[in-house]
Order: sequence, then structure tokens, then C-alpha cells
Amino acid sequence: MKKPELYIILLILMLFNSCRDTDPVTFSIPDTYNFANTSYTGQTQRLDKMGEITTYIKSAHTLNAPSLDATKLKDMYGDNTGQYFSTTELNDSLAKQLKNKTLYTERSNFENYMDAVATASLSTHQTASNGQAGIGSKNDNSKSYLFNERGLELAQIIEKGLMGACFYYQGTAVYMGSGKMDVDNELVNAGEGTEMEHHWDEAFGYFGVPKVFPAEDLNEAPRYWGKYCNKHELTYPLNQKMMDAFLTGRAAISAKDITLRDAQITELQKNWELVSVATALSYLNDAQANLTTDPFVAFHELSEVFGFIISLKYGAESNTITLNEVNTILNDLFGSSDPLQANNYNVTDNKIEAAKTALVSYFTDLSSVKNNL
Repeated sequence: MKKPELYIILLILMLFNSCRDTDPVTFSIPDTYNFANTSYTGQTQRLDKMGEITTYIKSAHTLNAPSLDATKLKDMYGDNTGQYFSTTELNDSLAKQLKNKTLYTERSNFENYMDAVATASLSTHQTASNGQAGIGSKNDNSKSYLFNERGLELAQIIEKGLMGACFYYQGTAVYMGSGKMDVDNELVNAGEGTEMEHHWDEAFGYFGVPKVFPAEDLNEAPRYWGKYCNKHELTYPLNQKMMDAFLTGRAAISAKDITLRDAQITELQKNWELVSVATALSYLNDAQANLTTDPFVAFHELSEVFGFIISLKYGAESNTITLNEVNTILNDLFGSSDPLQANNYNVTDNKIEAAKTALVSYFTDLSSVKNNL
């Protein structure tokens, strides 16, 4: 064998042994979401806007309260040309609207719900009853709600529905989807990180928790999905699972470990869906306890149920439950999967029990705690 050929073979063997003996890339995962170049301001602003929309709707939840302006509501939901928010920051953030981040097939539906709640608010001088929109109160009069003529609290349909069709949809189906994840992960933009890192941060922003979650932050409480995830912590803990997956996924992206990132996406999509189901079960239990003794409280809780069950339609494509199966549960419980046709006056204890059974038949992880949530 000629010496040059021998040298080439030896060089190849040396390179092979060098690669074989190299340790796998390791990286640290922080305990809090304090990564360099992190930004999700747009998500925070949308959560803030949702809060002000809900506050405005609930201003019509007392006897003889002024009626709501449907045009104002839809403008707050959309491009806010009327500058209706309470801060300059929110009024100036015209691009950070809720409407254009809502699943496009649902945008007109939510505007219809806003028209409907404004119509219901014309009857704040009335006591709610079957066929009559108006105000319904707790037995002790400590709280009151605005219901439509079928006993639905449309404030809950709008708020919880948008938690699903906007926040949950964007967080799991859009920002964890291929369109936002199969992007550049090399060029670092100051304050935002790489394009992939930034998209992951935006998904985290839609979950609505402080950077130190699940630890308590005295200056920032968990909101929306984070709030409801925390609601079930003693019975069905998901807080740490969600936060660990967000932290691990972000660290994996920075370390270019896409396989580990994808595993966290799967974990987040599964557990975020379970947050919605666990919350629906919790409100079903509450409604079951109040249905005959404090019916307007039960109607409030059932309206929450509707919002959380319908949210199951909006996440990343689920292998657990189909759209038709979601609609069947809503139809069986409320008489319709359309919130403007659903009727709380026809809900019975047996229907509530059947809805609980149906939910845990798909989400078997919750079977053992369905009555304790």
C-alpha cells in the first residue's frame, strides 16, 4: 500500500474515533422563564385587552345597569378605532388585536355573541327567566349575572371561548405548529432571540403565567389558562408539568435539540387540553351541586362549562376527541352546540352526569378525579 493511501486511512480512523468518543451536547434548564432575549409583549397586551372587554361586558351584570354598545365591543375585539382601552399602551397597540389572532372560522361567531350580549343587556331591568333575558342573582344576592333568554351568561361564552379560539389556538396549534417552529434558529435578534426562540416565547405568553410559575409572584398572578391550571393543583397537578415543558423546550431550542423540543410540544399540547377538560369537569360538579338550590349560580357555572368544552375544538389537532364528539357532548347537555341556541333551563342532573362520563371516556387520565375537581 502506498504511504499517501495509508495516511488517508489512518486519518479517517482518527476522525471516526474522535467523533465516537465525543460526549453528547449538554445544556442547563433554568428553574424560571428568565432566558436571554425573551419577548412576548403582544401576548400580554392581548390578555390585557381580553380583561378589559370582560370588565365592560360585566358592567351590565347588575339590575338596571346601562346597556352595552355592540359596536364598541366589536371595535375593542378588532382594530379599536374608538380607542376604548384604559391605557395609552393598549390603545396604541392596534396591531395586537384579538380578532386577527382568533381562528378565522370563528371570528364572525364571536362578533355575533357580542351583538347578542348587547341585546340581552337591554333587559337589565328584568329578572331572567325561561324565554326572558335579564339579571339573575345568587340566593343571598351577593352576586348577579346577565343571562340571555335561554339562561346563558354570554360573558363566559365570549371570554372562555376566546381563551380557546385565540389563546389556546395560537399557543398550541399556531406557535407550536410547523409554520412557526420550522424557522430560522441561528440569527439572534436583540431582545427577541432567534425566530424559533421568539415563537416559543409567544406560545408561553398565551399561557398567561409569571416567569417564576408555579411559585407565587406577588406582582403577577397567573391569568386565564394559567389561572385555571392552578385551580386544580391540589386534585390534579399540572402546573409543574406545563412549566417544565415550556422551560425544557426553550432551552432545547437554544441548544439546537429539535427532538427534545418536539417532545415538549407533545407534552404541552396534551396537558393544556387536560387543563380545559379538568376545568369543565370542575364547573360541572359545581353546577350539579347548585342546580336545584341556587339555579342562577348553576347557570353561571354551566356557561363556564360551555366555554371550556367548546375550547377543545380549537387546540392543536387532537387524537383524543373529534369535533363531532365535542359537539355531541354539548348537544346532549345543552340541546345545541351553538351557544346562542343552547338552553340552560333544560339542563338536568342526569345530563350533567352524562357529560362528565362522556368527557372522561375520552380523557381517561381524569377518570379517577372527575368527581373531586
